[in-house]
Amino acid sequence: MARPSNTFESLTMTIAVTPQIKAYLEDLTTWGTYGASPAEAARTILSKGIEDLLGHGLPRRQFKIEDGKVLKQDQDSGSWAQIK
Repeated sequence: MARPSNTFESLTMTIAVTPQIKAYLEDLTTWGTYGASPAEAARTILSKGIEDLLGHGLPRRQFKIEDGKVLKQDQDSGSWAQIK
């Protein structure tokens, strides 16, 4: 099943991985639940890893969308700033 589109823009990041990690990501795409490409598999694993860390004590951030921009709340001051 395809995931729904984001209601806000996605950002592109470039990461470097070893050939061994790339091979594992390629293996995961054959299962079908991690995406159709190594990049999608990496995004899925990263998202699941962050959710796991949130469940184990990583402080949850507050976000909001204002005028089409994603803002995050500063955990100390409570002020809002655009994510860059």
